[in-house]
Amino acid sequence: MFSVSPAEVLTIALVALIVFGPKRLPEISRKAGKVLRELKETAGELKAGLEAEYDDSAGALGDVRREMRSTLDAVREIVQSDTPEDGPTTPHPKADPTPLPGDATGDVPDAP
Repeated sequence: MFSVSPAEVLTIALVALIVFGPKRLPEISRKAGKVLRELKETAGELKAGLEAEYDDSAGALGDVRREMRSTLDAVREIVQSDTPEDGPTTPHPKADPTPLPGDATGDVPDAP
């Protein structure tokens, strides 16, 4: 993430020594170390919380996937058992042999 060369570390240390002085530098270093340690712990806790939430979500999603697969398998089984080997036996709606009133015979239904 961050790459700091040894020359940059030396420059930062030299500037800190000049700005804060040799007497306050150890105290400031301890405080900076404490802040960085607390920050690292907080980041670890946040990461653990996010991973736990992800695991819960992934588990729930897996349950939904398994339920969907079992439902699809059941539907496929029902459809395959209801469909004969030769194909559907119901005629196409446009090929319905039942004539409508007035179609083939020329009869016109009575008007009310």
